Amino acid sequence: MSEPVATTTAIRLTVDGHEVEVPAGTTVWDAARAAGVEIPVLCHDPRLPPVGVCRVCLVDVGEKKLAASCVREASDGMTVTTRNEKIDACRKGLAELLLSDYPVDSESGSKTHGDELLALAAEYGAEWPPAGANGDRTTAVAGIPAGDGRPIDQTSPVIRVDHQSCILCDRCLRACDDVQVNGVIGRTGKGYATRIGFDLDDPMGVSTCVSFGECEKVCPTGALSLVQLVDH
Repeated sequence: MSEPVATTTAIRLTVDGHEVEVPAGTTVWDAARAAGVEIPVLCHDPRLPPVGVCRVCLVDVGEKKLAASCVREASDGMTVTTRNEKIDACRKGLAELLLSDYPVDSESGSKTHGDELLALAAEYGAEWPPAGANGDRTTAVAGIPAGDGRPIDQTSPVIRVDHQSCILCDRCLRACDDVQVNGVIGRTGKGYATRIGFDLDDPMGVSTCVSFGECEKVCPTGALSLVQLVDH
């Protein structure tokens, strides 16, 4: 007697007018890519488990509220709109919030790859630098009080950590946990003082990090940069 053949249920949906067929369980973000439509993200990366932290990938699926496409499962017959006035306004607002305490010197060439946040801001017309910012990291901007800023950790001989450029997307955390299976990176602190930490909140250079560099590869803002490329 032959074994039953396993089958995968397929669903059909429409993304920005493009009909696409994908396996059941596919996220809206992945379905959009299959339809040739790119949805912007800051926290998501196809190599990592989705978490829906940044909300930049919000789309209209015909419900009262917009849905985060990286974690929303597509359904049969769903109609998805990835850009309209409401969605664009949300993405612009999210970019401006993330930029409200972002270091103005982020375009100074101190990064080893492109800045996805600044690219998003440019695409959606978010103001950059914010009005009133002077690059000292301690200026009140958009109603957010001035503070001492967050430090730069240069203790590692391989990776430079600029906490002020970090948007807490958790890409580095997931890359360390799920790709390299090292479990060195986590979050520490509360409220505005929240930042990524290494082991028991050690500086990167004295932690158990073995400098595989996967965290630097996935960082969307260049908060993690390769030292040799920064210095030379």
